[in-house]
Amino acid sequence: MRKILILQFLFFHLATTNLLSQDYSILSIAPDLLVNSNAIVRNEAIEVSILAVDKMRIKTKRVVSVLNQNGDQHIQAYDFYDENRKIKDQRVIVYNSRGEVIDKIKQRNFDHRSLHGSGTLFSDNRLSYLNYTIKEYPITIAYESVVETNSTIFIQPWKPIENYNLSVERASYRFVNPNAIPFRFEQNNFQELDFDKNNSDSELFYEVQNISAIEHEVLSPDLSSFLPQVYVALNEFALVGVQGKASNWKELGKWQYDYLLKGKTALPQETVVMINNLTANAPSEREKAEIVYNYVQENTRYISVQLGIGGWEPMHAKDVDELGYGDCKALTNYTKALLESLGIPSYYTVVYGGKKNNIDPEFASMQGNHVILNLPFEGEEVWLECTSQSTPFNYLGDFTDDRKVLKITPEGGEIISTPNYSTEVNLKKSFSEILLNEDGGFSANVTCENSGIPYGDIYGIRNLKEDHQKIYYREKWGHLKELEIAEIVFENDRDSVVFTENLKIKGVKLASKAGNRLLLPLDFLPAKFFSLPRNQARKLPLVIQRGKTYKDVFQYKIPEKFKIESIPDPFSIENEFGKLFFKASITGIDGTQLKVERLLVLKEGNWGSSKYNAYRKFMNQIRSFTNQKAVLVSN
Repeated sequence: MRKILILQFLFFHLATTNLLSQDYSILSIAPDLLVNSNAIVRNEAIEVSILAVDKMRIKTKRVVSVLNQNGDQHIQAYDFYDENRKIKDQRVIVYNSRGEVIDKIKQRNFDHRSLHGSGTLFSDNRLSYLNYTIKEYPITIAYESVVETNSTIFIQPWKPIENYNLSVERASYRFVNPNAIPFRFEQNNFQELDFDKNNSDSELFYEVQNISAIEHEVLSPDLSSFLPQVYVALNEFALVGVQGKASNWKELGKWQYDYLLKGKTALPQETVVMINNLTANAPSEREKAEIVYNYVQENTRYISVQLGIGGWEPMHAKDVDELGYGDCKALTNYTKALLESLGIPSYYTVVYGGKKNNIDPEFASMQGNHVILNLPFEGEEVWLECTSQSTPFNYLGDFTDDRKVLKITPEGGEIISTPNYSTEVNLKKSFSEILLNEDGGFSANVTCENSGIPYGDIYGIRNLKEDHQKIYYREKWGHLKELEIAEIVFENDRDSVVFTENLKIKGVKLASKAGNRLLLPLDFLPAKFFSLPRNQARKLPLVIQRGKTYKDVFQYKIPEKFKIESIPDPFSIENEFGKLFFKASITGIDGTQLKVERLLVLKEGNWGSSKYNAYRKFMNQIRSFTNQKAVLVSN
């Protein structure tokens, strides 16, 4: 016991001495690293050691100088733990701006909490983290930890630059593999970076120094598409005691099927009989699948269940059938089991949900954070989001659209793509009848149809209380002064995936008076765009992730004592970014009505940084021409 205590003391003493021996004064930071920075990584050293197929040790040293409150997020003094992942050591030393030690925090003083929220029924995943109140900036936090795990299927990647407005003084990554277990690695986005590298069959080493902060620019690509990263995966691995071998997606998918999914689709016989009776009159497999999907939505609910092999194994279908709840894995597997009982094949599919992020088709490893279900019918791929009680059949929305995913079959894994909602499909279409009064006020009937991605953006509004619905529209149409909403009626067409908003509204001021004239804005419900700043030195590409189409008709009825004196000429523009057609025309008996037609198409795309100002000009042209007015004069 005395030897163990001495070794622990020596480790603590050496680690502390190492932390104390550095110069962490803010004045020692190179001026270039302070530009656009909220924080500076002074020194980060990550060492991943593969001690056996089922044992891995991760040593982390991370020293961050935080310049302001926005830099707090970069401290990252925390680690996760559970029964298969143990934190062997954690410590922090805090320095003031002069590099003087002002505090030391040992492992026993870290705070702990569950890694999952109140929506999680079962989970043993926890977080040990530094809970420290910063009283004065700048400050430097030095964090060290040692973690051991029996899961080697997840090897911590290296991302030396994690975010915008973060500089790096020095960062290194070492992967140590003394037993020469076969492994693969992938490095991305190092082309324009000075770095040191020393790789062999048993070790990888990367180091970068003096990387200035990247400033965020609007409409820029995801950070992962241009920041440096190193990924490592073993060809022989373990997941909480379950071992496997894989060097490509086919093999890894086969392992996941055999060890995580196989044997979990059995259902009670009464459920099999019930679902067969429920679908007996459906003329096609697709229609049977839709009945099954509706049944799952009506009879289950989502709740996170972090059990099974490393949290990656779904609950048995019979348990979901009995309990009526499950997480994305469980509900997807349950839907698959119901379809299987009807002889309809479907495939458990792993995806990154949220912002667009692909499963890397060139590098097989445990990836993704969500699962969905794929049904390959003849001539059509159908996709089911099984965690939602309201999403229409074969609709994914922007949570899982247009990305590479892993389809798991009994034969192995296959990388495929989820559907892209095209510019034409992402349609917002409106028709408004507006009755204008002599004082410039109005009453109107408005109908708005939403399909594609806009459907997913709006259909949840029907579940809000009426007061909150009215608040939403008053904020959305804030240009309509003192807006009163007399009636709101929604139509949710789940078959066509179209959500329609029907409103009766009125306001005290639409047109403004100018002597005996009224100046009438023609764009009754303008499309909302944020203002794009000037940027003559744009560095990052311009990215529009999803295109949209707006089709609008505004039909104005003019007050009896007024006539239309002038309207602007029609306008159209079309370029690589999209197109605008805007036309006002006098209609009705004796010219008492004014019809405005607007077609606006904004394309998705990825353009070089040099195109930013042209895009900004295009958006300004849209604002300029749709902000024009008609002039009405009293008789």
